[in-house]
Amino acid sequence: MSAEHLISDEETRHIAEGFLGVSPWLGDVEWVNDIVIGPNAEYLAGFDGKFPADAKLREDQKWSWRVSFSDPAGTKKTLSHEAVLKGLSDIVYGDHEGAEGFRYMRIKQWFAEPAKDRRTIQLSTSDDSSICQRALYGKIVFSTGEAERLFGGKLDFFEDQRSGEDSPLTDSTSD
Repeated sequence: MSAEHLISDEETRHIAEGFLGVSPWLGDVEWVNDIVIGPNAEYLAGFDGKFPADAKLREDQKWSWRVSFSDPAGTKKTLSHEAVLKGLSDIVYGDHEGAEGFRYMRIKQWFAEPAKDRRTIQLSTSDDSSICQRALYGKIVFSTGEAERLFGGKLDFFEDQRSGEDSPLTDSTSD
């Protein structure tokens, strides 16, 4: 993959923001810029895995974001640029069949776009959620609203009875 196609730090942050935006049940959200990304960035970390604030970065390294939050079970979770890239890679390069594969076609097309074009195209928050859930859990653990977006609502043969509207087979204009 050429450097012109790389997924930027800003793009992964936007994906994480979209995920958090549609996940109001996640608590204690905290954003920080305390991770270094770039070639050999891991060598700048101390023995505790943290990067010192006065770390001398090379030209091809930079500070990156990290967001921590609690999931509904109270478990502390963390997303970062690298974690979102992992979730995206799982979707793009993974073997997904049937409905799951169909659901990921939009993300795969976004990924395949040249960087200049890709940065003008926005993934849906449902796509953002799918990427982040793959990064955090390795699978989709809660609904992303994808079926409603793709097909205009869940198929319900008795919808007219539930909503109190006339049946499609009756003429509502006659008295």
